[in-house]
Amino acid sequence: MKTMANKSRVSHQTDGLPSFSLAERDRRWDIGRKIMAENDLEALIVFGSREGAFPAPYAMDTFFTNDRPGAIVVFPRNSKPISLVFALAVNDHMQAMSRGEDVWIPPENMFGGAPNGQALVTILNKLGLGNARMGVLGLDPYPPFYFDGPMPYNTWKTVLDNLPQATFERVGRRFFELTAARSNEEFEVLRWSANVGEKMCEAMLEATKPGVTEADIYAAIVATCPKNIGFTAEVLLGSGKEIVSWGPPTWNYRPHEPREIETGDIVMAEVFSSLGMLETQHQPSVAVGRVHPDFERAAETARASYEAGLQTLRPGRRFGEVAEAMESPLKSAGGHNVHPLIHSINPFGLICGFGEGFAQLAGAKQYGLTAQVPMFGAEFELQAGMTFAFEPNCMFGKRFVNLGGTVVVGKDKPIELNEIATRLMHV
Repeated sequence: MKTMANKSRVSHQTDGLPSFSLAERDRRWDIGRKIMAENDLEALIVFGSREGAFPAPYAMDTFFTNDRPGAIVVFPRNSKPISLVFALAVNDHMQAMSRGEDVWIPPENMFGGAPNGQALVTILNKLGLGNARMGVLGLDPYPPFYFDGPMPYNTWKTVLDNLPQATFERVGRRFFELTAARSNEEFEVLRWSANVGEKMCEAMLEATKPGVTEADIYAAIVATCPKNIGFTAEVLLGSGKEIVSWGPPTWNYRPHEPREIETGDIVMAEVFSSLGMLETQHQPSVAVGRVHPDFERAAETARASYEAGLQTLRPGRRFGEVAEAMESPLKSAGGHNVHPLIHSINPFGLICGFGEGFAQLAGAKQYGLTAQVPMFGAEFELQAGMTFAFEPNCMFGKRFVNLGGTVVVGKDKPIELNEIATRLMHV
């Protein structure tokens, strides 16, 4: 039976694989035009980060192009978007067209080369926008990645130096308001991504046992994603009988041997899965044999935080209310969170505060600063269709547990897109 279960997990199922229609393209372009009309703008300038960081930390360009990340999009109010791309993205576009795929940006609106400030200035002048009033996506804060905005300094300085008569307005907040509630087509893509993430968590559970290394577990998680038609770039992973850190395993960035798993360990991960630039997040934790009681207590508290979030996540409620509800069980138990309890995804931007407990750790006083990251977006009113990473975590002393997954704001009650990682698992 175990062999058959394994086969089901690694099968290459593509039945029902969702995609985006031209109607979805038109819906998204209408959002861009709505922003322009509301703010009396002649165009939007949309910066996009390059792929390579799952799959791009700021990818508003792909919202309008449905194409490879890393473009700068110029969207004139009365015409189709224009995409300034890295040269090889033109080859990708050409290949897609030859295969009959529904590309959103026509070839004449794609300019390949180096998508830098000078290329942007050239396009804006060519379009007669040198003196225009334009909106910009890429200047607003975008936590947890870009607290000062993602636009590169030299790119934007080149624009400002060469277009002194133009006027630019930040429109990131309005873009978030109009795009945070995902469409029906996007919701189906998220369901697919969440299902892939669930399989990745199952693979982690199956791979975790005494004697294997963190690298073995990491490999099992990551390999499961593409086999089930998803994308992932990294996994956050930690293990031990005491854990205070949260991030990728240290052997990802510092050369040394991966840790070997022992009885009594907790193994925790943050698993990322995406399809079509829409992401789900999953927070599996596995207890290996009998673990310290503080781990079990932390898991119970984290689960109570998860349930408090479910009770509060409703249309019309404020994000800050949900964050406070999820923090309440931790305060009652005398614990604290190591990383955020909740944040928005698709897009990012809303995030609860975290880091207050760092100062309580032994050795914290020798660091120059251990300040708390503040909450962003406490006043934002929730809408049906918004997606959130629920990642309640609780620490007692030097032991913490992390649980959760992706939850959608439903019309009547929250929609949980996955299950396995929402409770502490045992092997």
